[in-house]
Amino acid sequence: MHEIKNLILEIINFLDVYKSNKNQIEIFNELKTLSLEENQFQNFKGNNPPKEQSLHKALEIIVQEPLKNLKEKIHLALEQLKWNVDNGSFYNKNSDVGNDYLNGNMNTELIGPRFGHFKSEELRLGLFLLEPNIFYKDHKHEAPELYINLTNGTEWRFGNSGWQFQEPGSIIYNEPFREHAMRVNENPFLSIWCWPKNSSSECILVPRSDWSNL
Repeated sequence: MHEIKNLILEIINFLDVYKSNKNQIEIFNELKTLSLEENQFQNFKGNNPPKEQSLHKALEIIVQEPLKNLKEKIHLALEQLKWNVDNGSFYNKNSDVGNDYLNGNMNTELIGPRFGHFKSEELRLGLFLLEPNIFYKDHKHEAPELYINLTNGTEWRFGNSGWQFQEPGSIIYNEPFREHAMRVNENPFLSIWCWPKNSSSECILVPRSDWSNL
């Protein structure tokens, strides 16, 4: 329990230092007020990460000074974390999210209503990994979303904008129904993600004409 709690507290500390707009501040304030007492802890048994090799590679390439404490706390909590694979459960059952994504993702919920190590009725906070060379199709959702990028080499697309690299340590906020996509290159993508509300709503794919080329 304590290692997971310390990881959550380190995420909150990182946001306290690097938050830069009202949306990030709002999520920081919500995280700061959540209870991390023992009676909120759901005693899930840790498991072997389904994408273990990619996870260790991702942690290995985190070298930026502002991220070193987060990296250390993730390492210390690894044996206690319960990892899950999204098999399309965040999407409508008829959605074609793509085999690359389905076969190359995993996540662990540090806080969440059902799978979170600490219980929250709505807010979800966790780690999210995509293996190398995966295109995560354009999508949107009702839940506002915050990402802290931990690794280098992933490109993002927002709405009709072009692809852009996001540096390790960058914080991304997606307002509700903002269209976004990711393109992972030779390094695995590891991030911290948070859905503060509307976290049971489905993701919706937003088809683009270039999907067949990506």
